[in-house]
Amino acid sequence: MSKKNRNDKFEDEDRLGKMGRKLIAQERSISFRCVHCKSEIPTSAPGTAHRNHCPLCLWSRHVDESIGDRRSECLSSMKPMGLVFKNTGAELMVVHKCLGCGKISKNRIAADDNSFVLLTLIRRSLDILPDERETLRKTGIDFCVDEEMVKHLLYGQSFSSET
Repeated sequence: MSKKNRNDKFEDEDRLGKMGRKLIAQERSISFRCVHCKSEIPTSAPGTAHRNHCPLCLWSRHVDESIGDRRSECLSSMKPMGLVFKNTGAELMVVHKCLGCGKISKNRIAADDNSFVLLTLIRRSLDILPDERETLRKTGIDFCVDEEMVKHLLYGQSFSSET
């Protein structure tokens, strides 16, 4: 029978949590199930060494505290918010917001990420409230709203209506 400790947690819950995290880590070495669309996703991906988002819907799970460490205890769903450019200006990254703890993180896109969903993130980022957008800008997150530039990076050609 489980005993309660001083923090009103069952001791078995703590032990199960550690074992569960170990099983998750082993399973994630091959694939993971998307927290949003429930698709089975391989962990290997062209263009990134630490895939933690679904290439179909771009949702993620809060698994990292630092890039690739898989040490987050939160494990909540992370909603894609928009796109930003990496420091070089030539590489796109998806911005995610954790629905559990509110952490904001940037993740490199992979070559097999759904380009249509990537483009919808441009429009989604326009819906972010001005106060939140300014707060994010102060932390170095300035959303890309230039759809033509993103299309050029994704497809390697211009989609301008001008001829």
